[in-house]
Amino acid sequence: MKANLLHRFLSEIFVIFTVLLIFSTSAFAQNRQDDDGEEPEEEISEIGQQLGVELYPSDASDYCVEEGLQIRVTVTNVTDEGILKLELFGEDNFLRKSGKLRLIRVPAENGPQNLCINVPVPGSYAVVGYHDIDGDRRLKKAWNFKPLEPYGLSNNPEIKALRLPKYSETSFDVPLTGTDITINLVDLSK
Repeated sequence: MKANLLHRFLSEIFVIFTVLLIFSTSAFAQNRQDDDGEEPEEEISEIGQQLGVELYPSDASDYCVEEGLQIRVTVTNVTDEGILKLELFGEDNFLRKSGKLRLIRVPAENGPQNLCINVPVPGSYAVVGYHDIDGDRRLKKAWNFKPLEPYGLSNNPEIKALRLPKYSETSFDVPLTGTDITINLVDLSK
């Protein structure tokens, strides 16, 4: 009788241990995933290895070409820690993962930073950016979804309420010769 109780107890401990091991392994795997929840297939870039942050060759900014079909972005209020991230959106699925047209991550530098994003066709676009200070590839948010790291949007709309900005507040037109925009990052945690 005591042997049955001991056997049942040890079996339950084994099951609990196995479940904990599975959850801790999947939590570790999640840390390696990108924003889309998928495992990056490429190796960390040379600059990422030098700085000790998770940057991949596909994260790089496009080459800036004067008069090219691209958005030339100047980002202000950046310091030299972590990663600067920009996301390009069209009107469909604005601010949703499924709506991202292009994603750029580069090492953050002091002062204004210039980055370029090639666009497929002339048209209406919006750019969202944030300064990932700790370099964990995620925007930290408070319980009410208020960003805890500096962020900004094209057209620099003033956010007065706890709501996501509308596409009409952030969108701009990109002609064949491209366009220049400035995004002023705002730190709401200060």
